[in-house]
Amino acid sequence: MKSFILFITIVSLSLGALSAQGFYKERIPRIYTLSFGVGPASMYSDNGGPYRQLDFPIFASFTLSASKKINRRMNLRLSTGYQHVSSNVEYVAERAYEWGDENKAYAFSGDAFYLDFMPEFYFLPFDTHIERFRVNGYAGIGVGVITIPQKQAYAKTDQVTIIETSPSALYVPIRLGGTVAWGANWDVGFEASLFTTFSDDLDGNAGSNRTNDMLLQGQFFVKRYLSPFPFWEKWFEK
Repeated sequence: MKSFILFITIVSLSLGALSAQGFYKERIPRIYTLSFGVGPASMYSDNGGPYRQLDFPIFASFTLSASKKINRRMNLRLSTGYQHVSSNVEYVAERAYEWGDENKAYAFSGDAFYLDFMPEFYFLPFDTHIERFRVNGYAGIGVGVITIPQKQAYAKTDQVTIIETSPSALYVPIRLGGTVAWGANWDVGFEASLFTTFSDDLDGNAGSNRTNDMLLQGQFFVKRYLSPFPFWEKWFEK
């Protein structure tokens, strides 16, 4: 009987120590996060369509981001992603020929790949992930590079010429988002993004509107606060 009581005591103390150790680990700040977003997107281009009539193509976009918390208000974030882009499928033939005489594409279709770096600023600052607000917002602005492998169509009087090209440009990402805490280590949210590029020729058509080409996105995302401990230390803890 004494041996049994001694055994139960040792097991209880061991489980209590492991529980205390796990609780201690969970309170260590998780300064790194990984997030994935998906949602509708479009491209504002010279041959994109009649935007005032809201007649423009919309496709899916995807973004993968990694962030590091610098202080209670700011993250540094690196993002990469993909967005399909295209001109409007409907076009005016007379304008297409006018653009062709000016060596401007009346149509294009391609895939945009982007990479950018930016600081994020929380509206409600917090010190660690366990002290974060249930609902929060953030905004950020940065710099990035985008490339768009694509096909461009040029209308001439007697023929249509299609070429393949991969224009690239620098851009300024502007993001505004909101998050909702979901459990101890997850967030869900929505983010609106505007990529203002330094080129008006990403669509093969420059000068037909007053601004450079831009990408617009609205994405729902999930974010994970990453553990500072290797997974094997958590799963195979001695």
